[in-house]
Amino acid sequence: MVINRTSSEVKDRLWHKGVEFATYQARKLLQESGITSPPFLPERLAALRGIKILKEDLGNLDSLLLPLRDGFEIKINATHSPQRQNFSCAHEIAHTFFFDKDGQALRERLKRGAGEKVAKSWEEDLCDVVASELLMPSQIYTKYAARYNFGIDSLIALSRAFSTSIIPTALRLCDLNPRRCFLVYWARDNFQELNDVKLRAKWLTWSRMHLSSSTGRFLFNPKLSVRFSSLLKAYKSDITTYSRERARVNNFIGDCQIWSQGFDSGSDRFVLSLLFPEQSDS
Repeated sequence: MVINRTSSEVKDRLWHKGVEFATYQARKLLQESGITSPPFLPERLAALRGIKILKEDLGNLDSLLLPLRDGFEIKINATHSPQRQNFSCAHEIAHTFFFDKDGQALRERLKRGAGEKVAKSWEEDLCDVVASELLMPSQIYTKYAARYNFGIDSLIALSRAFSTSIIPTALRLCDLNPRRCFLVYWARDNFQELNDVKLRAKWLTWSRMHLSSSTGRFLFNPKLSVRFSSLLKAYKSDITTYSRERARVNNFIGDCQIWSQGFDSGSDRFVLSLLFPEQSDS
């Protein structure tokens, strides 16, 4: 019997193969390093791959990977924060896996199944998967996050422990959260009005386990039907806020527990919210 699979199904299978490859490679390197507690500094991991690290002003670039005759060289933007440098370095380490035999085979398989443009985009996404696992190994990160009940108020402590920026730390918290949740990034929409702060959702995401090859990591400029009574309070203070409100988020309509916290300052100020849909009684 011949089974016809749709293009979407084929791409989903390829994507999940890629995630399996990325996760395996990251965990293998971590095991070789012998590091068992955070921070998992990428410079130590890079040395195991024969990678040289240089730091310099790269302008708008985060990092560069340069193949050498006897290995690789990674250039990291020295003007960025140490936490951002860590993720950039881990991301470039991930690219080196695609120069190995298995990585090259996967790259060609992705090109054949999804096209060269999509394959390049997926490789970048898979390198982020590797970077997250290298810096915040799932089993260890889960244990740390559990101490804070996977709350939004854990992000500062977790980012310090794992030496990662707030947003990658939040994405990892969303991915590994035992409860179904959405993560929403809010930023101010009207800097001209000093006394009338309005926030707009710039993107939202949800647990990676629910993502397919077609949806991607983020939904940008999402239309959310919500009335967040505590959102402005989180923006205007450093207080973690909690509320229960009815919301329409993606395909969900219903009551949500909403945890929000503000980060950074000035024009860079933003709010992150974790939304936990409540199960219907019906």
